[in-house]
Amino acid sequence: MKRVGIFGGAFDPPHVGHERLAALCCERLGLEELLVVPTFRSPHKPTPLTDYEHRLNMCKAVFNKKIHTVSDMERQLNGEGYTINLIRSLKDAYPKDTKFFLIIGGDMLFGFEKWYKYESILKECSVVAAAREEDSYADMLEHAAELGRIKVLNLPVTNISSTEIREKLQRGDGAEGLLSPAVSDYIEEHCLYGQETGGKP
Repeated sequence: MKRVGIFGGAFDPPHVGHERLAALCCERLGLEELLVVPTFRSPHKPTPLTDYEHRLNMCKAVFNKKIHTVSDMERQLNGEGYTINLIRSLKDAYPKDTKFFLIIGGDMLFGFEKWYKYESILKECSVVAAAREEDSYADMLEHAAELGRIKVLNLPVTNISSTEIREKLQRGDGAEGLLSPAVSDYIEEHCLYGQETGGKP
């Protein structure tokens, strides 16, 4: 039985918190493959996402270990990225005995019952919620118990916000320690988030 993790998100941009979370989940869950799935488009975001190709390429630049697979499955689904549709498409593409683990953040856990066909998601894969702050762990355990079939991992991951990183870059502030060199170089090369070539405002 192959153990495959599904790690989705806007990744706008992918940061060191994403990298750390991915590494810890691979280790704790004994994953043989981690699918990194950038959101194609998100109607729930208050601001438009950065161009999909850029976010996909930044993910490829940073999630480049043998265990990683950066997938454009949401684009293949024409942006109709309901999680249950993604899971079912993956199950069709992998051997029948593959065990899938859907990795979500604590903020997603507390609204999980509002997800489209969330009960079907719980039946068709293992849902793992990653607690990034110790003070939310007990609340997450309680909420997960109410929903059932959700495992909560208490992980030593610093809570980093992509929104804050974008705002820093747009102000001309540095994002040292928050982005991998590969992502920083890509942002500078393609003048993303208000950056100009050469990294000068």
